[in-house]
Amino acid sequence: MASMPEFIPLQKWLVTTALSIPHLPLESTLDILVGKSDAQIGDTEHDDEEETTVVKKKGFTSPLYGYFFSEENLSNHSEEYVRYLEALRTIRTKLRDYNPTETPNLLTFIEFIDLHRSIGSGITSARSASQKDNAVQLMTVHKSKGLEFDTVYIINAIDTTWGERTRNRNRLIGYPENLPLAPVGDTSDERLRLFYVGATRAKNELFISYSLADDSGKTTARASFLVDTSLQPTAISSDHNTTHALETAEIRWYESLTQPDHHTLKELLAPQLEQYQLSVTHLTNFLDVTRGGPQNFLLQNLLRFPQTMSPASAYGSAIHQTLQRAHAHLAAHGQRQAVEDILHNFETALEEQHLSRIDFDTYLQKGSDDLQVFLASHYDTFTDSQKTELNFKSQHVIVGDAHLSGALDLIDIASDKTVIVTDYKTGKPSRDWTGKTDYEKIKLHKYKQQLMFYKLLVENARDYRGHVVESGVLQFVEPTRAGNIVALVAEFTSTDQTHFTQLINAVWRHIIDFDLPDTSGYSPTLKGILAFEQDLIDKTI
Repeated sequence: MASMPEFIPLQKWLVTTALSIPHLPLESTLDILVGKSDAQIGDTEHDDEEETTVVKKKGFTSPLYGYFFSEENLSNHSEEYVRYLEALRTIRTKLRDYNPTETPNLLTFIEFIDLHRSIGSGITSARSASQKDNAVQLMTVHKSKGLEFDTVYIINAIDTTWGERTRNRNRLIGYPENLPLAPVGDTSDERLRLFYVGATRAKNELFISYSLADDSGKTTARASFLVDTSLQPTAISSDHNTTHALETAEIRWYESLTQPDHHTLKELLAPQLEQYQLSVTHLTNFLDVTRGGPQNFLLQNLLRFPQTMSPASAYGSAIHQTLQRAHAHLAAHGQRQAVEDILHNFETALEEQHLSRIDFDTYLQKGSDDLQVFLASHYDTFTDSQKTELNFKSQHVIVGDAHLSGALDLIDIASDKTVIVTDYKTGKPSRDWTGKTDYEKIKLHKYKQQLMFYKLLVENARDYRGHVVESGVLQFVEPTRAGNIVALVAEFTSTDQTHFTQLINAVWRHIIDFDLPDTSGYSPTLKGILAFEQDLIDKTI
């Protein structure tokens, strides 16, 4: 193979990969074997930002990615593409859960597969089916909270399930994995309230049914709270040929699996889009035409293609977790945590990222050095009144038509309800908002949008109505070459806010309608990003 020109790249890749795999975490190994474009063995160039990793690939690349996950498959064979994607996501998820306390490697993967084969256990994935307008949705009452339907059927309304003679037999029943259950309730009052929740999901019609006997032929009674009501039961005639009815039901059940309908990608993603919330990461990915724009957003954020977190991103995550714990300690105990303990927390957080030994050692030293300089300069600004890691997923943040979500690193709230939002960054610090290179200008443009997005989150959140975000602070953790810690402050005019709100709603409408614009005509520069943003607004207004 080494002497045949057409096979030399493959031979080099096999040898180099075989030598590298013993030193790589399993997640990175899988990326290489799958052939994800930014996971290559060989000469690479990385930026120093926590959010992104730029890799210049050279040499041979595994063809598996192109075979299973090509753009042609995504466009013309959407169901097959999603099935392969969910299979890949499932195996990686199962491997993470297999031995979470250790950094898995290729031997872990082989051991994992051998174990399942030896016990005859398959690895299955639960796939969210696309829902048509006339589909019947099966769910528990708990899962129905907050939803409404034209017609609702509550089944099995018998006393031993809902009434005073209830016995908790959920643990004895094997339910499908895609139907998560919760206890009905420990008291009759709780069960009655839960039944009320189910009944009030109906907008037009409500049907309550129960059987006169259980599977063993024992007589059953309807739930006690339904007895003394004006509701009059109506007997439903049944097919006495139980065997035939069962066979017919089984055929109908499996028909959707053996003869599935062919769905478009939009239909496959419909359940996800119905519950979609826009985060700032999704927004910037959609707008960044230098990295694929809407198509990159589709792959990374809607389809959620499984991929290893880059070492720089893992480092950034560990730094954020460490600073959050330092803030939490101060809020809980009223005193600052010892620097030695903070450094130990950082080491623990970095270990949980399952980096290669080389990357772990490199970033452990870098993080320890950066944190000591940062804390020496800014630790006295930490107060016990600051709020950290605020998650707005359940805050019902609606801006225009867009439903927003996200988490904030740090906010300071004054007595007059004015707020300062701070976002920690672990990349190379910028001294001003101007930027020197186009790359830095793009980065700062995203950062400013991020702070403005956080302003909208706070001011439109349920728990923070009446609060006003005065400014956003970009706080760099890494010092400059001179050893200084830099922070950039952004203040936004009403014009800025109006323009940005229009942009968010334009992006939201494209996502919800699954209308992903082609951005190939825009230059991969800041000028191209700004032109794309303006076109989105102009076409929406």
